[in-house]
Amino acid sequence: MYSKFGRIKEARQVFDQMLDRNEASWNNMVSGYVRMGYYVDSTWLFIEMWGRGIELNGFVIASLLTAFSRSENMALEGLQIHSFVLKNGLLRDVFVGTSLLHFYGGYGYLCSAQRLFEEMPEKNVVSWTSFMVGFSDNGDNEVVVDVYQRMKREGIGCNQNTFTTVISSSGALDDEFLGHQVLGHVIKSGFEDNVSVANSLVSMFGSFGRVKEACYVFDQMDERDTISWNSMIAAYAHNLLCEESFRCFELMCCDHNEINATTLSTLVSASSTLENLKWGRGIHGLVVKMGLGSNICLCNSLLTMYSDTGRSKEAESLFQGMKEKDLISWNSLMAGYVSEGRSIDALRVLTDLLINGKFISYVTFASALAACSDPEFLAEGKIVHVLAVIFGFHENLVVGNALVTMYGKCGMVSEAKQVFQTMPEQELVTWNALIGGYAENEESDEAVKAFKLMKEKGQPANYITMISVLGACSVPSNLLKFGMPLHAQMIVIGFDTNEYVKNSLITMYANCGDLYSSNLIFDKVVNKTSVTWNAMVAANAHHGYGEEALKLILEMQRAKVDFDQFSLSASLAVAADLASLEEGKQLQGLAIKLGFDSYHYVKNSTMDMYGKCGEIDDVLKMLPAPNMRSRLSWNILISSFSRHGFFQKARETFHEMLKHGSKPDHVTFVSLLSACSHGGLVDEGLAYFASMTSLFGVPPEIEHCVCIVDLLGRSGRLAEAEAFIAKMPVPPNDFIWRSLLAACRIHGNMDLGEKAAKHLLESNPSDDSAYVLYSNVCAASGKWQDVQNVRVKMESNSIKKQPACSWVKLKTEVSTFGIGDCSHPQSEQIYNKVAELRNKINEAGYVPDTTFALHDTDEEQKEHNLWNHSERLALAYGLISTPEGSTLRIFKNLRVCGDCHSVYKFVSSIIHREIILRDPYRFHHFRDGKCSCGDYW
Repeated sequence: MYSKFGRIKEARQVFDQMLDRNEASWNNMVSGYVRMGYYVDSTWLFIEMWGRGIELNGFVIASLLTAFSRSENMALEGLQIHSFVLKNGLLRDVFVGTSLLHFYGGYGYLCSAQRLFEEMPEKNVVSWTSFMVGFSDNGDNEVVVDVYQRMKREGIGCNQNTFTTVISSSGALDDEFLGHQVLGHVIKSGFEDNVSVANSLVSMFGSFGRVKEACYVFDQMDERDTISWNSMIAAYAHNLLCEESFRCFELMCCDHNEINATTLSTLVSASSTLENLKWGRGIHGLVVKMGLGSNICLCNSLLTMYSDTGRSKEAESLFQGMKEKDLISWNSLMAGYVSEGRSIDALRVLTDLLINGKFISYVTFASALAACSDPEFLAEGKIVHVLAVIFGFHENLVVGNALVTMYGKCGMVSEAKQVFQTMPEQELVTWNALIGGYAENEESDEAVKAFKLMKEKGQPANYITMISVLGACSVPSNLLKFGMPLHAQMIVIGFDTNEYVKNSLITMYANCGDLYSSNLIFDKVVNKTSVTWNAMVAANAHHGYGEEALKLILEMQRAKVDFDQFSLSASLAVAADLASLEEGKQLQGLAIKLGFDSYHYVKNSTMDMYGKCGEIDDVLKMLPAPNMRSRLSWNILISSFSRHGFFQKARETFHEMLKHGSKPDHVTFVSLLSACSHGGLVDEGLAYFASMTSLFGVPPEIEHCVCIVDLLGRSGRLAEAEAFIAKMPVPPNDFIWRSLLAACRIHGNMDLGEKAAKHLLESNPSDDSAYVLYSNVCAASGKWQDVQNVRVKMESNSIKKQPACSWVKLKTEVSTFGIGDCSHPQSEQIYNKVAELRNKINEAGYVPDTTFALHDTDEEQKEHNLWNHSERLALAYGLISTPEGSTLRIFKNLRVCGDCHSVYKFVSSIIHREIILRDPYRFHHFRDGKCSCGDYW
């Protein structure tokens, strides 16, 4: 009696005072300890009972095995009891055998359970069901179904637990046919009114996406318990019907009035999207109100919700406040960091787990490897790989897949292939990871070869396979060779109707230069999702059609398609390339409204947009703390400083980046060398170029070489620039020769300019800039006949010079000006303002530099031509159209003229306003008669 009411101390006192104890007394005391969770005490009492020679029966053995199963750390004791059972011939007791089956299933010893089951001389329905439950709990649902079919063949009847288990397995296997077969058996056996069976049916239909059928079963139930309501809420949640989940919860509160942690946990899982986050926060408040804040499973669900919705601060706060944490808690926090691109924080979680000696699972390593799936964290990824080997997870399929993915994304394709080949088994995800790695590194031949080998091995492809192999076709030469045959193959197989495959086809055709086909596929998509729109936006941006991309973004908004983090990142990138500050600000506002502003790529895209729109202060405001910056953030900062003329700050940032342990990459050095080039930091730039490979292992590419030629050329070291080109580690291209030719124009080197122009025209005969630059070299040297010869050659080859234009954007209106333009409605006021400015700066000491007037005319005409330059007209219009004291922003499509640069300096001093001029290469901040470029650009 005492033990049944939980008064175990009193029960033990009575037991100890008994003068005569029989077998039943000992059995009751042992079972009392087990019932109260005193598993070690029950074991010691059993040993005492055995030592006193008390006859042991099946009842006490079954109780003891229940204790070992529940404790989760008494596997050795259970194995010893099995030996005792065999030695004493107790296996013939069906209850003992069933308890042993339950014990082995609970510890995941499924081979031992299988062997025991076959050896049992007698089995009842409980034995069969315990055997099934062990496999079900360990995820081996196919075995559960096999055992169920065997039961039917042998004529073994099923009980409610049998049906519950096999119904759950049908749902887990997504086998609707089997589910309906089991339903027929349930009805035939008369268990359709059983609450547990009905609950399982609700869950099963929910997992099949058959919400109507789940509702029907639920509505037909005469009796419902808490599990019934939870199952129905879960069915709605599984099918992303959040409002219906909460409506069902509201009915549950009225009709059932009993809510548990599972109810709230299920509702939290339904709220793990940004649009439903408000519901999740409400449930979090209810959790606190009901005093369930210490429930670890419920807290883990909240952690996952905050992590999935990019609310890392709230996830961190919740995690820190949890009194008890299990591995799921740590893994959830880590997964949240990974999804937000916060790799350093994710790896810090792994470090904390290791330092504190916590148990680590394969899930932990899979997340840690995902955090290292960036070249910046390759070294850390290799360390995690070693740790996975040490902990014995290197042969785990999930960890193996994560390793293949990590090495592929870090550009180490040979290592990815090596991991792939040494894996004990490969599944579809493994093949997709390998093909994706080849695609990521533009190894088209290898990607297609792996795809063919995969088919030869009998591994069926899925849509992800198709996306990965299409991603390998990124250059025009791949279109006919691989891209179009793959497209035809997908039509035959039927994958061309898949939304994600269509999006990949849009991207592939765009990358291969066929935007017409991209548009054709896009127009035929009936129900366009955000992914489809994103693909088309990226396709237009890839071809330089930024305005078209922005129009698509507007259409996407009008179509009421939900923006995601990728839509916003792509849109912000387009706004950055167009220097469209207003649109960029609107997109940032939208990101904040939708809750994506803290996402890694959105935040960095926003910073990049402000940097390219001239708002360096906004870049600095958004910048994470140095120890929290990713390499992408550092690169954006260095690039912004370089673009805005803060060359020393660019160098300081590079050294600060190194100090905080972030490794520079290809992009870092392009920005750094560009800063040195435009800042006249020749020796520093050459030193950085030398250290790039020797210290940091970054191989020199054409972009770095262009910077060095530009660096030497601008400083007048033309002979060194020519010698560098002769010894370059990569073949020179048109950018190299264009940089050298531009330097020859600055320094008036006619002979070398002619040589550079010849090479430039050989590499790109239709390049108008080659003719224009060479013409400028001739004009600067006063060789007007040569200028005329160049122009005749351009005309005979039908090559037209790209016209210079400048523009000013005021709110949504863009005003564009060409040289000597008179088409603007305010043209008269503009030219009046030009005349006014001319008079004012002449009085201030301005002397025109007529070498920038590239026509053979007298000095007066040359000066007149200079005052017709587009950037001066844009300046005049900007001054008459904007408030006094405000910052004026002007854009030009070609490099700013040297004399216009001088004019802007004088004007900024006279009118006491900041003028920001952006040309294709950089920003010029004019303030108080000075420019941020230091007159060196």
